[in-house]
Amino acid sequence: MRITRLAFVILASVSVLWAKVAPELTSADAVLERYKAVLGGVDAIRKVQSETVQGEIEGTGLEGKATFVAYSKPFKSLFKVTRADGTEITAGFDGAVSWSITPQGVSVDKDTPVEAVRRDADLQYALHQPDYFKKLELAGVVDFEGHHCYWLHGTTHWGKDNNQFYDVETGLLAGYRFEADDSSRTITIVVFQDYKAFGGPLVATKQTVRSGDRVRTFTKKSVSYEPIADSVFELPPAVKTLHK
Repeated sequence: MRITRLAFVILASVSVLWAKVAPELTSADAVLERYKAVLGGVDAIRKVQSETVQGEIEGTGLEGKATFVAYSKPFKSLFKVTRADGTEITAGFDGAVSWSITPQGVSVDKDTPVEAVRRDADLQYALHQPDYFKKLELAGVVDFEGHHCYWLHGTTHWGKDNNQFYDVETGLLAGYRFEADDSSRTITIVVFQDYKAFGGPLVATKQTVRSGDRVRTFTKKSVSYEPIADSVFELPPAVKTLHK
């Protein structure tokens, strides 16, 4: 009886602790509020006005590791990739025009809605998520990539299905499953892992993207919040010419 009673007390204590660590949430707003809190809080997220990330990329079809550097300010981005063979790819968004330069040439993205590109360049996206949705609701608790997660199901303003999964225990974003924002409607799964702090909010340092039989893993090695000049995000001459 004493052992049974002791076991009951221990289990009761664990249940109380679990309730404190992983409260039962009943709305999308509650899940998102908890997510902001565990990242470091609204003030810490809002404080980030510039971000420079350096890291590596591995995946199907790539020979060796590629390296990348990504520069971000609110609604502006520049992403530079150097492949193992030395070839380079650059992509950017200046707040209005989304573009890329590859060994095959220059292109301007006219297929993806600008609001979708702006969302991807929203450096404080955690503060603004509902702004991009016609509907975003708590759809239940499900298993996602080995995590027990709150499932948020939504439809973006541009009509795409979007699913977000937040770990019940930690409150952190475990991943996404969504329709591609361009006309292809390809289903993409993104998994976020290995959260760390670099002097600001927590950052998922490992991001795995699966689309069809293609897999890419991005590993962030360093994150800096030093100011970045707006000139970094100006359209390159070749893009200006094509855009005209």
